[in-house]
Amino acid sequence: MKTCLVGYTPDYAGQEALALAVSLTAHSGSNIVVCTVIPEVWGHPSFGSSVDQDYGKFLAEHAANALDQARAQLGDVPNARFIKYGASSATVGLTEAAKQEGADIIVLGSSRSGSTGRLSMGGVSSEIMHVAEIPVAMAPRDHRVKTSPPISRLTCAYSGLEAASGTVLEALGMATALGVPLRLVSFAVRDRQMYPSLVGYQAERVIADEWRLQAEVTLERIREQLSGHEPPIEVAVAEGETWDDAMNHLDWLSGEVLALGSSRMGMLQRVFLGSNANKIMRASPVPVMILPKVS
Repeated sequence: MKTCLVGYTPDYAGQEALALAVSLTAHSGSNIVVCTVIPEVWGHPSFGSSVDQDYGKFLAEHAANALDQARAQLGDVPNARFIKYGASSATVGLTEAAKQEGADIIVLGSSRSGSTGRLSMGGVSSEIMHVAEIPVAMAPRDHRVKTSPPISRLTCAYSGLEAASGTVLEALGMATALGVPLRLVSFAVRDRQMYPSLVGYQAERVIADEWRLQAEVTLERIREQLSGHEPPIEVAVAEGETWDDAMNHLDWLSGEVLALGSSRMGMLQRVFLGSNANKIMRASPVPVMILPKVS
């Protein structure tokens, strides 16, 4: 990974995005490009040209102040650049800036609607998830620069389906680029029901156990196929009555990041979250990286 683009706003979400970018680039020494997006200003002569100029000056000052705050927060972090980008929307600006800068990943913070330590998508992050052609990483609330450790391990959620094998290879490539080990995890989650099912809880338990064993066999087979990779790939199956339970049954290292593959229903070579990925993302206790669908 050579370049990490941070979608920066002068608020807590911006601080969280900066912190995650520092973690992601700590081992690789990649460049960090901090980008704040401002509305485009009408550049042609008009009857209100003085108003346009005043508005443009205000936007330029706002962007400069925002980037000054980012510089202060990053401190002496090396390989950092700070840019402003004029666009019709934050989504357009960040995706265009990512292409212009040759970014390998876009990093965002969480909206304020989520719980502390959890991720919550806002309007911009939701839109970017649908149009980005490169990985998108999101930091949970209260992820701070001074307390953010270097990334320690990349855990990839694996559904066990053949169609998800591309996600594993993408995650392996990302882990290699970040200089960290890879862990593959399958989730066995059976949400609580208000009433017993027609087949009964015992039968459901048997089905869940069978699925868990099948997941373990599949993960072991993948680990054997990738046995030449260093460091060795870890595998695990996380069970729980809810996604939160399953997440809590896993051990999470300080500095860990969870990678998710894009939905098969999404556009080719785009980041697009399916229903399970959304549930995993909301329950994740660590930052999440969404990998684009492989064509």
